[in-house]
Amino acid sequence: MEAQEAEEKRQILRKIISPEGRERLGRVKLVKPELVSQLEDYLIKLYLSGRIKKPLSEEEIIKLLKSLSSK
Repeated sequence: MEAQEAEEKRQILRKIISPEGRERLGRVKLVKPELVSQLEDYLIKLYLSGRIKKPLSEEEIIKLLKSLSSK
């Protein structure tokens, strides 16, 4: 069951984050895995509520990471 959830999460993230944005998240995850996990959960909630219409660029991912890490 957990593997299926992880796969669904991965599929959604592939849809809503540009390849460059995913690369950036991959690099940040090496240093701050908890921050990336937080951001991924947040993005999935936004997607499921219909608030993300197009893939997020690397710049948008950077802004979101900065705002999350400053909290």
